[in-house]
Parts: sequence; structure tokens; C-alpha cells
Amino acid sequence: NTTTTTATLNDLTANTQYTVRVVAFNDLGDGGEVTGTGRTRPQAPTVSDVTPTNSTHLSITFTTSVVDLSPSLQFNCTARPELSDLPNRTGSTTSQGLVLNDLSPYVNYKVRCTSISTRSGSIINSCSSTMNTIRMPESAPSGPPLNLNVIRTN
Repeated sequence: NTTTTTATLNDLTANTQYTVRVVAFNDLGDGGEVTGTGRTRPQAPTVSDVTPTNSTHLSITFTTSVVDLSPSLQFNCTARPELSDLPNRTGSTTSQGLVLNDLSPYVNYKVRCTSISTRSGSIINSCSSTMNTIRMPESAPSGPPLNLNVIRTN
């Protein structure tokens, strides 16, 4: 007879590698040990600040409770314009903040950051933040007015 048993491990730490050992046994003894390893999902970053530094640059700061920000944990942030004909802007970092460049002035962008856990360049797990919407400020004029019309009023 074969019995399948499933176990769920709770209260594990995010982005942490665990080793699990399983032994099957019955009244006649044990069947030996099987060992497996796995990494828990990273925690989704919390975007704490999204601030335009000028009309085309966006500073994003986020936090995570993960203590080990080793090179295997990467953060990707994407700004998607509400106007579909403009390109997305994406940046990556292993720290807890970055600046996205070349955004369009006076456009709303939806910003989302994702924690990505990798091993040997392959994605193991990922978890995304909630979406934040930010409006880029209008840019300053690039020069003086080219045409000036004077309208006389009585």
C-alpha cells in the first residue's frame, strides 16, 4: 500500500533557501532519506516614494523586509504611460531605489516594482508591488516665444 502525504511549511522567511529532509517509514522500518532544497518567494517591494526629479526623470524608492539583498535578489521597476503610443521605461537594481529616465512630460505613468529571485541567471520566483500612478510635470519652455501677437482692445 502507498499513502501520499502532503505537508505545508508555514511562517518561512521570504527569499530564503531551505533544505527539507523526508523519511518514509512503517512498522517494518524506514525507507531512507530524501533531501530537497528550495527558495521561498521574495517579498513584494513596497513602493514608498515615486517623485519626478524633473520633467523626464522619475525617482523610485521602495522597501522590503528581506534582510539578505544578495545578488540573487533583483528589483525591476516599470513605468507604463497611460497613452499607448509612448514606450514603457524599465530599470533594474539590486538596491532599494532607482531613477527611470526619458519619460515624457505631462503624462501619467503607472509604476510597478517587482522583486525577482534568480539562480544562475534564471528566474526562480518573483512578486510584484501594487500599482502607483504618477503624473510627470510639464517641462520648462526651451527658449523664448517665437511668435508674439498683440491684440488691441478698446
